Amino acid sequence: MPKETFFNLDEDKRNKIIEAAKVEFTANPLRKSRVSNIIKKASIPRGSFYQYFDDLDDLYYYVIDDVFDNIYKAGNKFCDATNDIFEFAQISFEYDYNGFINDMRHRFMMNVFKSISSNEEYQATFRKMRRDYILGILDKMDLSGIRLKKEDDLIKMYRMIQELKRNVIHRAVVEDLSKEEASKEFGWFLNILKNGLLEVK
Repeated sequence: MPKETFFNLDEDKRNKIIEAAKVEFTANPLRKSRVSNIIKKASIPRGSFYQYFDDLDDLYYYVIDDVFDNIYKAGNKFCDATNDIFEFAQISFEYDYNGFINDMRHRFMMNVFKSISSNEEYQATFRKMRRDYILGILDKMDLSGIRLKKEDDLIKMYRMIQELKRNVIHRAVVEDLSKEEASKEFGWFLNILKNGLLEVK
């Protein structure tokens, strides 16, 4: 967590430091990132950096917590539009699609997952944070028509839908599909999930 001196800075200066950090963390995983690159881009003295943060790890985990927080806020916002889990997945498709095809964000997230893989304590925190987020989303959905009832099964269902979404987006990039075509393709798979493959006799 940054020191109080960081939060006492004006918003523009705080944002400049955070943006400089994101550029560095996009280019490199944590262990290859350099304070020197961040302070140069943010135009702050090295001494000031250590007035704001204990070390590079301190800044890193503050930045990625903020990124995940914004992702989760976006997900919760989509809940305001529907309480149907399949419709939720469809209307959040564009947000996830834009995030995936944004090369900078994609590289940033790849570096994040590479960096936290060696931090068991943060991994445990991340898993809990992710589970709490999913349960929060599911709590806002009308699941009365879903035959799965156990919490762990519902979480697996949510993750399966998200994995399907990522798969469609990845294929859309490889096959050069438009966002609209990819969204329609995702809708086709969602319909199969919702209604099943077997004909009702």
